[in-house]
Amino acid sequence: MRLTSVLPVALIVLLSIVQFPPVHSQSPQLITQQGYGLNRSASLTIKIVFLGITPAELNSTYLKSSVSVPPLKYQAILAGPLNTGVIFNFDYQLTFADNSTVSKFAQYLSSIEKREDTNPGPSTPYGLVNPYFTNSSTLSVVHNHFYDADKVESWLGSNMTLFGANPVSGYTLFIADLHVPIPSFNYTEYQNYNAICRPCTTHAVDAHYYNRTVIDPDLGLKLARHFMTGWGGNGRFYYMDLSAGPSYWTNELPVQVASQLRGISNSTYYGKLWMSKFIGAYVNGAVNNLFAPDQLYPVNYAQSYNIQLFVIDNRTSAEQVQGPRLEATINQSLIQESLASLVPFVGATGVTVNIRYADVRDYPGLAAIMANATTTLTDPISGRPIVDGDLVYNWFTTYGLGHIANFINVTRTTSRIDIPGLLFAFKGNYTFGVPFKEDIGSPSLYGTFGGEALGDMVLIGFSQQADFTIGNNSTYSQPGKGAGFTHAATHELGHMMGLNHPFIYDLTEDFTNTVMGYYAYSLNYSQFDRDSILRGINDELLSFALQALSTTPNTILNSGDISMANQNIAQAENLYNTMDYAGAVQYSFAAAEDASAAQQLANSAISPALVFSLIGVAIGVAIGILLGYLIFRRRKSAGVQYNRCPTCQQLLRWDPAQMRWYCDTCQKPV
Repeated sequence: MRLTSVLPVALIVLLSIVQFPPVHSQSPQLITQQGYGLNRSASLTIKIVFLGITPAELNSTYLKSSVSVPPLKYQAILAGPLNTGVIFNFDYQLTFADNSTVSKFAQYLSSIEKREDTNPGPSTPYGLVNPYFTNSSTLSVVHNHFYDADKVESWLGSNMTLFGANPVSGYTLFIADLHVPIPSFNYTEYQNYNAICRPCTTHAVDAHYYNRTVIDPDLGLKLARHFMTGWGGNGRFYYMDLSAGPSYWTNELPVQVASQLRGISNSTYYGKLWMSKFIGAYVNGAVNNLFAPDQLYPVNYAQSYNIQLFVIDNRTSAEQVQGPRLEATINQSLIQESLASLVPFVGATGVTVNIRYADVRDYPGLAAIMANATTTLTDPISGRPIVDGDLVYNWFTTYGLGHIANFINVTRTTSRIDIPGLLFAFKGNYTFGVPFKEDIGSPSLYGTFGGEALGDMVLIGFSQQADFTIGNNSTYSQPGKGAGFTHAATHELGHMMGLNHPFIYDLTEDFTNTVMGYYAYSLNYSQFDRDSILRGINDELLSFALQALSTTPNTILNSGDISMANQNIAQAENLYNTMDYAGAVQYSFAAAEDASAAQQLANSAISPALVFSLIGVAIGVAIGILLGYLIFRRRKSAGVQYNRCPTCQQLLRWDPAQMRWYCDTCQKPV
């Protein structure tokens, strides 16, 4: 084939396959249950910094082995037999602080120490008691040494350079044993306190703790949280002191007592293994609870999150007059601000919290079911009367009678996720309960609940006496003070977003600055919570994109979408791997959109993108033909066109006799 024939054809083909920008015209996608079939690998470095623990006390190899700490973890969704498809891979790095750094830290603790003595019983009905030490037969006094938890966390954060930088992709876990430089509970005190004797000689004990004081944002109740053995949550590090305590909340002995109780000598081979296993148990808790937590419900992406709370007054008329007003029991702006911190990618208006107040009598059907659910049963542990939560939930849920539709039309798409919440103000000291047959013979601590996230809605029940006016109780002695809905609502809405409690695998991590815990009574979500949600959203979107691309053939028509999807995946992964999870979301979402568009093109005959692609082909053919004609068209000979001899290029003359042009030079007609 001649070159002049080949080039026009090549131009036509080239122009017809030019990739035009992908065109997306997709409706919001309904959110389905997670479980993508493709596994994503997320690598995290866990940097363990020891304070007061030396390499000679441990078997570092054994500590880093899979026997002591998890090398990897399959992330689960606890509310159902699902997993996220994410596999966490952990790389453990050990750092031992030198003696001067440990001394500097211990000196700082001493400078902020506050000592407060407690007796086995309070000196006044509302006096401070250390709930772990209550045996008046063997105990004279407890010398409690308190260190402000927030100040300790701030010191560690501002002095991070002493221990090396935080991992680029990972977390730092501080593990301390400070029983030598600061006052601590020891084995002799343990023996004296637990002595079996009659009569007994009483003894004093020393113990140190980390503490904080919080105030309920609604009704002003002051809550002291004195007996913690660890703290963290404002940054990507957590601090635990193995020599602190014992705390009644975890009921765990300090390491210096536990080792002697077991007859362990750290100088022996087994002693080092035992210490490594002891520490490994704490590492397990921090890794599984904080650094790589499971999800309670699937974490889902949406462009907006709409929280609709219905606060319903079920108190008596006299209690309503007594107060507080329903509007004073919840803080809309605090809830909205906290939730917005979990999903910063939606912007300032992406999270809305709307609150409607009503009397239960405004809804006759609801009033009837509440009357039936308000039982005469009394919880055997708390002593509080029960409102049967199952009956109330069944009345609302679409899996039951479905009356939630009378309050809100719930939507769950990638454009908007609606989360309804029903918050009840009960009379007296009623509480929600779910009676089980097992509880009759063996009462359970979980027979009652103040709030619960049920997957499709939040259900909360607070009462006039046990919550709103609890400060009048002699235990608190804070007349006119109480606790409102804000803390519980923020906690349960966190569950609905996918967050778990921070103490599923170990109670120590309940000492974390997060509203998802129980003990600390924090009002904010921790850095671990924010990472969990944003990492989960990226995992959801990227898993969808990768799965869609893995089953989508690459054709001329969808190659543009596939190329863009891969570019966005690469950008998202780069940000993800440096823990910029918020920045990665826009690229993960774009990748999911591109992959979906490519998949739709491959699976449908006609689509908007196909139409534009065909138009592109037609334009390319037309342009190719035109350029081919202009560039490669055959030109006439210059001699024939301009009456010159084609052989010698001399001027021709017209011969009238022959009626032809004649070349005198060549002596022949042309």
